[in-house]
Amino acid sequence: MPKAKTAKKQSKSDYIRAQLATLTAPEVVAKAKAAGIKLGVRYVYNVRGAAKVAAKKSRATATSPPASTVASAGSWSVSQHAETLLRAVAAEIGLGHAIELLHAERTRVHSLLRE
Repeated sequence: MPKAKTAKKQSKSDYIRAQLATLTAPEVVAKAKAAGIKLGVRYVYNVRGAAKVAAKKSRATATSPPASTVASAGSWSVSQHAETLLRAVAAEIGLGHAIELLHAERTRVHSLLRE
């Protein structure tokens, strides 16, 4: 005789997440009590807080740059970005040519400052 399929019971956390965010925690507890689920107000706050953190984390992951463009986990200053870009350009066009370009640019800037 085949076993009857049992309905999967909804967890308390899933029940809380399914409620409208506009409902206050005491209102969610009251609705849960009417549905036969025992909840506490603090539990509702904890579940909603964890959901907010998870949502924020997923948004940050979705908007962060690809890992290949990030060389360090620390914070970067503008000068560090410029140095990294300069190194990449020097590697691309060759160090000798990059140095020539920098000397020419330095000469141009000095001539402008003297005017």
